[in-house]
Amino acid sequence: MIAHNKKGFTLVELVIVIVLIGILAATALPRFVNLTVQARNAANQGVAGGFGAAVAITHAGWVALGANDTIENVDLEGTPVHVNANGWPDGGTGTTGDSALACNTIWGAVLHNPPFVQAGGACPEAHPECYLSSANGPVCTFALGSDEVVTITYDITNGHVETTSHPASQ
Repeated sequence: MIAHNKKGFTLVELVIVIVLIGILAATALPRFVNLTVQARNAANQGVAGGFGAAVAITHAGWVALGANDTIENVDLEGTPVHVNANGWPDGGTGTTGDSALACNTIWGAVLHNPPFVQAGGACPEAHPECYLSSANGPVCTFALGSDEVVTITYDITNGHVETTSHPASQ
């Protein structure tokens, strides 16, 4: 009797391992791709939360100063924020808004080190992932990049801040 000393894997065993790795990769890959959408939504929620808190702090400062329509500016750590007669940041426009530039002024005044924002158009090459601002009457809208589903809206008349994002399942 001759004893055969086998070493290594057979071709069938290698093919089975490769197929199993392929199946695992096919099921795991969509979960990793979905993380991009979830991260984008989480970042937008964070910016919206910071923006909403800053708007509320500005209004609280206005109330602390006496809550009357003669107060034009509230100081946020050295930055004067122009407020309307209701005490909400208005970018110098009162309660009318109507200007993406006024929206940009509000954005920059209440947020410290804010994400880049541009009035309409498209994000510049230097800031490919920016917020694009627009105004519809007293409502400012900040859309993340060219994406109109990931947005932050701010109503100058009542200080309401709202955010919309992609559904988590996408």
